[in-house]
Amino acid sequence: MPAHISLRVRALAVTVPAIALLITGCSRDELAPDCFEIDPNTGVCLVPDPGGTEAGINCETFPTGAVGATYEFQVEIGGGSGSYSMWEAENLPAGLSIDNNGLISGVPEEAGTFADVNISVFDVGRGSSSSTSCGPLIVNDALSANPVSLETLGCIPYQTSKADMVALLEGGDESEITCRAFTDSGSDTCPLGDGNGRPAPGIGFDEDSCQHSGTINSDYHGTWVWMIEVEQSDYTIAVPYCVTNELDTYHEIALSVDGDSADEAAPAIFAYDGVNSLAFGNGSHVWDIIDPNCPGTDCNSFGFKYDVTCSPFDAIDGWEISLSPSSGTDTGLTHQMIATGPAVSEKFTRRPFVASFEMAYCTSSDNETCAVENSTFDQNAQTKYHFDVVGFPTL
Repeated sequence: MPAHISLRVRALAVTVPAIALLITGCSRDELAPDCFEIDPNTGVCLVPDPGGTEAGINCETFPTGAVGATYEFQVEIGGGSGSYSMWEAENLPAGLSIDNNGLISGVPEEAGTFADVNISVFDVGRGSSSSTSCGPLIVNDALSANPVSLETLGCIPYQTSKADMVALLEGGDESEITCRAFTDSGSDTCPLGDGNGRPAPGIGFDEDSCQHSGTINSDYHGTWVWMIEVEQSDYTIAVPYCVTNELDTYHEIALSVDGDSADEAAPAIFAYDGVNSLAFGNGSHVWDIIDPNCPGTDCNSFGFKYDVTCSPFDAIDGWEISLSPSSGTDTGLTHQMIATGPAVSEKFTRRPFVASFEMAYCTSSDNETCAVENSTFDQNAQTKYHFDVVGFPTL
């Protein structure tokens, strides 16, 4: 029988020199194509590439901001490892900053076009930083109702749509606007409110649509002006609306302003700087109240009284009001108006106010009928008149 032969096989280790890699056209990168860091000696991948590309910052289009309005913008980033820190932003408008999540926020303090905003971020996974020049970031002036002062009556007709109202404003960040009715804050000492006026009787307001409706119902002749609170990005202003109640009054009310005939039913427009004390009238406005039966015995006696808002002050430091000088005339009576007060509070330095005056006029042939201290004066007064002064800050 043939002898059994036992074979023992030895595994041989073959060492390929590094130069062989070059001969075959291979590289260490090709051995680990998704590798972020390779050991230069062994070719072993030490840190896998987490994203394959560098982080890219997208900040070409900033939303528009406005002075005084809350601002927020989340900077977008793509690629990289997905883990970022140390966000930084250079040349942001005063009042804005960037947090560690890439959120730019704050309240802009100055208007302008900021074209050289530079944003950088550190990619933790890749161990590298990326930066991008962004912009422009546009900050508009603060939202303002001052252009309304140029309207015919210095106020917005109460049936105006929300879109048409917004078109009359200036500044702002172009975002959605909401509306609210001011709560009447009249009191025993300030029966007509504190600077916001009051809607004419019979006029209602819907906050959702930002529109008024209704029909005025009053025996006072004149124009009512009242404020609606408008808010955009947490910044609020007051917008004056109005409605005129044209009535045939017993007395003719003849108003002259600086010597020229004026519409007695129109409100007065008053500009103030927000720093100095206020003064309105002082000879500029003169009312002649003409009785149709004068000259005659009806002109022997007259009386008038008025209510006035404390706006834009509180009951402690209110207007000092006088309808002096006043006197009887051959045709009835005449009076002027002087209204003075301290400088407005801070909120009125950037929003308008309304001061409302309501007068009741009486002329008669005897002293008793038109005596203002009598409880019957209101029913004896033949003419009731509503006159508003709308103050606009000179921003």
